[in-house]
Amino acid sequence: MLEAVFTTLMILVAVATLGFVALTWKKLYQGQR
Repeated sequence: MLEAVFTTLMILVAVATLGFVALTWKKLYQGQR
């Protein structure tokens, strides 16, 4: 049970990080043009 919660947490963190990076990269890319 604990492993599932830990795995879910890790996946959530990974998704959040990817989303944040994608947003930042998109803003930077749009700002350069």
